Amino acid sequence: MENLILDTNALIYAIKNKIDIKIEITKLVQTFNILVPQCVIYELNGLGTGNWYARAALKYAHNFNIIPSEGKADNCIHLMAERLNAYVMTNDRGLIKILKDDNIKVIIISNKKSFHFY
Repeated sequence: MENLILDTNALIYAIKNKIDIKIEITKLVQTFNILVPQCVIYELNGLGTGNWYARAALKYAHNFNIIPSEGKADNCIHLMAERLNAYVMTNDRGLIKILKDDNIKVIIISNKKSFHFY
């Protein structure tokens, strides 16, 4: 089973587009242990003030395995993906470039509900 780390933007995108990541991810060939680093929880907490989608994404994140992490946002996700040899689900173009430059596997959400390896 592969590890999959969810980025803040993937969680918010899932809420905005009514995507159940657990259900949609099962349509892929691989099976995944879905992880949310603590830094993503912190980021969602910060964004949650005045942002309904971020608050909803924070509640949704608790459906997955929350793991301890160090650092902030993109750097934290990058370190966790390297350490766990994990895929990262994100639509953040800047983060995708950083991850791809280090040969970290990325899954993006496109066409509102399709997951694609990038």
